[in-house]
Amino acid sequence: MTVWRVASDWHLAPGSPAVHGRLARAFLARARADGASVVLNGDAFDELFTGGGRAEAAHPLVVAELEALGREGRLRRTRGNHDPDAGEERVVLEVPGTGRVLVAHGHAADPVNASALGRLGDGISRRFGRFGVVRGAAWFAEAAARAVAEDWMVATFRRRCLAEVERDGFSLGVFGHVHRAHLAPGDRYANAGSLHGEALEYLELGPGGPRLAVLHAADLAEPGTDPAPRPQIEDPRPGRGMR
Repeated sequence: MTVWRVASDWHLAPGSPAVHGRLARAFLARARADGASVVLNGDAFDELFTGGGRAEAAHPLVVAELEALGREGRLRRTRGNHDPDAGEERVVLEVPGTGRVLVAHGHAADPVNASALGRLGDGISRRFGRFGVVRGAAWFAEAAARAVAEDWMVATFRRRCLAEVERDGFSLGVFGHVHRAHLAPGDRYANAGSLHGEALEYLELGPGGPRLAVLHAADLAEPGTDPAPRPQIEDPRPGRGMR
């Protein structure tokens, strides 16, 4: 029986902390080792600010793991607002014991991202994001918006995503974008969380039903050794704000 692991919002870029690349590589290596399939649910590499190909070029070991999973037919990718050419708009999975599952990044449901101002900001970032002043301005604008209305934005995002799940008859929808891991009994909206600090959050869909888990840096082998981590400890903590 296929086990699917959904991860999103790694935002890997040339300036990412080294531990983020190690966590991403270890997550993929573990999936290869134990036969799981992976959905990278948007914003895995941050192409918005770095430009096409530069983010992936900065993480060749992660790319090598992705290519290996792809050759084995065990990788699906969706596109996010930071990697709009990464893959499909959405992935539909048939998961025994859970049912029909929608996997999508969900940025179109973000009230800020979908606004005229948000679209303008994305356009500017795509053209000029390589300049530090532009990245700094984008970070400041996002931080200001979160400080004022983050809870409202996340609640609106969830409501819009859930409406799509219910409209199209899915048993569960797994989203990303807002960097807040979420899974609750009876709730048809779930979120796979993000890669932040020294933790990589993900959602697993398997015979025991959906569950959230976290891969911690402390679970990894030492640098330069086998990247496959020790068994992860389930730890569904909330992620950090949207990006």
